[in-house]
Amino acid sequence: MTVIDFLRSVRRRWLYVLLGIVVGGGAGAAAIVLTTPQFEASATVYFSVPAASSANDLAQGGNYAQQQLTSYAQLATEPIVLDPVIEHLDLDQTADQLAGAVTAVASNNTVLITISATDPSADRAAAIANAVSDELGSTVSRLSPKSESGRATVDYAIAGRAAAPLYPSSPRKKVDLGAGLLGGLIIGVLAAVTRDRLDTRIWGESDIKELPSLARIPFDKGADKSGHSPLIADWDEGSARAEAFRQLRTAIQFADVDNPMKIVAVTSSMSGEGKSGVSANLAMAFAEAGHRVLLMDADLRRPSIADYFGLEGSRGLTNALVGQVDIDDVIQGWGDRHRLSVLPAGAVPPNPSEILGSQRMAAMLDDFRSGYDVIVIDTPPLLPVTDAAIIAAKADGALVIARYGKTKRQEFAGSTDALRAVDARIVGAVINRVPTKKRGAAYDYYGAVSETAPAAAPVPADGRVASEPPNNPARAEHPVDDEPAPSPARAVDPQRSMRTSAATPREQPIRSS
Repeated sequence: MTVIDFLRSVRRRWLYVLLGIVVGGGAGAAAIVLTTPQFEASATVYFSVPAASSANDLAQGGNYAQQQLTSYAQLATEPIVLDPVIEHLDLDQTADQLAGAVTAVASNNTVLITISATDPSADRAAAIANAVSDELGSTVSRLSPKSESGRATVDYAIAGRAAAPLYPSSPRKKVDLGAGLLGGLIIGVLAAVTRDRLDTRIWGESDIKELPSLARIPFDKGADKSGHSPLIADWDEGSARAEAFRQLRTAIQFADVDNPMKIVAVTSSMSGEGKSGVSANLAMAFAEAGHRVLLMDADLRRPSIADYFGLEGSRGLTNALVGQVDIDDVIQGWGDRHRLSVLPAGAVPPNPSEILGSQRMAAMLDDFRSGYDVIVIDTPPLLPVTDAAIIAAKADGALVIARYGKTKRQEFAGSTDALRAVDARIVGAVINRVPTKKRGAAYDYYGAVSETAPAAAPVPADGRVASEPPNNPARAEHPVDDEPAPSPARAVDPQRSMRTSAATPREQPIRSS
């Protein structure tokens, strides 16, 4: 994991970090509130040997005292010292209990021992430290060897008496609270990174490194609540969503200038990732640039393109392939100047894979190459069925749609493997339904759009407003890609319609390969 990956994980799972800080800080604060304040008092005992007759004897006596100092310090917490202290101060404790509140530290290269005592009472802490110091000195003198005159070979003196402390030694509020916050931060960051590593959903370009990401399609939940169709013609022409599809259109055109694509298949890993909406809007983006576009609904299991545009969908591709109707009779024009033509799926067949893989389907696609600049084909998801791979093998390129925060990396990898297995040309990936921070702003990614650019209204060829789409039981039974049900096409306000070539410079048409 790189530093960038680490920071991305922390940013994506910031709630874990925040929760860790809150819990850690709360634990530190609780420790401060619930901990009984303890006061610490210290006294110092000095040990020496009696006066010597020579400097050599004095040096030897000092060395002897230093060598015994560790033993004296250990003796300070023994019952032989503490029992008299308990009796003298009338403490309600045993020697073992008092030993836990007393520490004795021998200073290196000195003959000093520091006795420290802790207690909820500052006065009692000082009294215990002083009493233990006195008792330790007397015990050492009593136990040390005696000289010929009967005098103890080790003397002691209290070098520093303990005084009642003014402030408790614990809890240390700043230290305890800081430790809680820091510990919570560390735990939160580790939890965030671990959770992110275990999460295999696609959140950005770094999750689909095997393919170039051609566009990020923003999604505004507020648009669905207002009843708007997901078609870009029903959106403000300067919206981030409309510009994302124009970016996708341009990316496809420049993906390979030596081998330009004319037939583009749009697919996804699983249902509910928005491939049909991307197909419809991509076709409109090409038509907006002045291309003659055919949008074909090849999802013969859950067709939805006719519903998006409010067109008659009971007859279409399948009916033409089996010879029931002429193909020209089921292709329906949509928009101004008939730049966009729509071929619905038609009747849902029992054998979609066989129909899509037929010679008649291949011949039909070849015929379309001469009549249209661009053919956009909406196909079923790749993993449940083989239909999309069949169409992708016949197309010039395939787009794989990944839904932000839903599509899993292993599913996406399985989709690309399925396409490569049939030698399909994969143009790239599109991350769909990326949340936006605000709605109605000029496209967030690229800057402001000119408000003075003229626009023309795309209306159906016969000038009518399309009625409610026919009731198709096969379609009503299954939601289309889990997308919001598209509303029928409506009369479009000219100021909010799809821009014509007068508003957008005509791009170079895509040539057939």
